[in-house]
Amino acid sequence: MVITVSDKSLVVQHNKIIEARYKLSIGEQRLVKLLVSMIEADDEDFKKYRIHVTELANLLDIKRKDFYAAVKLATKKLIGNVLTFEMNDETIQTSWLASAHYYKGNGVVDLQFSPVLKPFLLQLKSHFTSYELGNVIHLKRTYSIRLYELLKQYEKIGRRRFTVENLRNVLMVDSSQYKLFQDFKRYILIAAQEELREKTDIDFDMIEERKWKTCVAIEFIIKPKTRSHNVSSNDEPTKNTDTQKENPKNTLVVIPVTNKPSAALVDLLVQVGVSQKTAETLVKEHQEEQIQAAIAYTQAQQKEGKVKNPGGFVIEAIRNGYRDSHAEERKRKEESARAEANKESRRKEWERIKTNWNAWKAEKVQAYIAAMDTETREREKAMFRESLKGSLMARTVYASQESEARHFRIHMTGKVPGLKLLEWAQIVGVDMSPFEEFARLENKL
Repeated sequence: MVITVSDKSLVVQHNKIIEARYKLSIGEQRLVKLLVSMIEADDEDFKKYRIHVTELANLLDIKRKDFYAAVKLATKKLIGNVLTFEMNDETIQTSWLASAHYYKGNGVVDLQFSPVLKPFLLQLKSHFTSYELGNVIHLKRTYSIRLYELLKQYEKIGRRRFTVENLRNVLMVDSSQYKLFQDFKRYILIAAQEELREKTDIDFDMIEERKWKTCVAIEFIIKPKTRSHNVSSNDEPTKNTDTQKENPKNTLVVIPVTNKPSAALVDLLVQVGVSQKTAETLVKEHQEEQIQAAIAYTQAQQKEGKVKNPGGFVIEAIRNGYRDSHAEERKRKEESARAEANKESRRKEWERIKTNWNAWKAEKVQAYIAAMDTETREREKAMFRESLKGSLMARTVYASQESEARHFRIHMTGKVPGLKLLEWAQIVGVDMSPFEEFARLENKL
C-alpha cells in the first residue's frame, strides 16, 4: 500500500498525547507528526512506515556528510525517548517508536509506533484534536509545534490558561533554562507566536496574570485564521484514501511533503547557474534554509576561485548539505550584535522611564508639601534640619534657599505614599516587564 503524504494530510491524536510531557528536537517532532499523518481512519493496528533515509535526513535537518549514521542515531533516540501522560489514576510512560528497521544498500528505513500508543492514535471517536500536517511540518522552532497543538486543542473555546509553572512543566523547559520570565516569554512564547502567526492556521495573544511583579499565569487568546481547510479539536477524523494503491510488497512508503516552489528561491538558483527545471525540483525537495546555506557556500568558494561550474557545485552542495562555516559564524555574530543593540535600546528607554518617573515624583512631592498646614510643614522642616546636624552635607544644603528647598523635597520623598516605580507605571500605563532586569540591578523594584 502506498500513502501519499502532503500538507493537507491530517494529524489526528488523542488529547492526552498533546498534553503529555516529552522533549524532542524540532526535527524529531516533524517525523512523529509525519508518521501520525500516515495512519488511516480504519487502521486497527500500527503498520510499518517506510521512508528514504535521505528524506528522513532532510526532515530531521541533518546536514552532515555522514547523514546515514546521524539518522540512525536519531531514530535510536526516538526509540529510547520517553513521553509521560496521565490517564485517570494512571501514569503512562512509553517510547514513541517500537522499532526502526534499516535495509542495507536500499537507503530506506521502516518505522513503527510503540503499541502502547494504540488507544491514543487509532480509531479515535472523541477527545481528539486534528489538523493539517502543513501547519507543523515547516515550523523551525523547538517549542512551536508543542504550543500549536496545545492551543489548537482549545481553538473552539478560544482561550486556554496555564500557570507559568505548569506550562514550563508541559513543555519540559529545564529549571536551569530561561529562569527569568522575560527570557521564557521572549525566546519561547513570542518566538512561537511569530512563527505560528506566519505559518499556521491559528494566531494568539497573551494576557499575563501577575502577583506583585511576578507573572504567575498566562491566558492565551486563540484566534483562528481563514484557511481553505481548517480542522480543529474533536472534528470527525477523516483520511484521504483516494491516493492509496496496492504495492506488490504491501509496504508503506512515504512520498515527501511538497509545496509550490518558491519563485524567489528558484530565481536565486537560476542566477547561480542552475536550470529552471532543476531549480524547481531542488526547491520542492529541500528546505529553504538548506538551499540558502548551499548558495552562500557556493558564492564563498567562488570568491576564493575554487569553483568553475557554480551551477553544478550548488546542486551538489544542496544535496550533500554543504554550508559556509564562516557564514554561520558571521550570522552568530550578527545575532549577538542585534541582541546587544536591542539591550542598549531597552537601556536607553529605561533611562527615559526613570527621568519621567522622577519628574512625576517631584511634582507629587511638591503638591504634598503645598497641601500641608503651616504647623506640619514647619515641624517637618525642623526634623530635616535636625537630621543635618554634624553632616558634611549641611554646607551644600544651606548654600542657598533654592538648594535647601530642593533637598527638603528629596527628604520628603521618602514620606509621601504611592511613589514607587511599579505604582507609577500602573497609573501611567507603562509596561515594566522589558525593564525588570535594569530595575532589579538598580534596586528600583
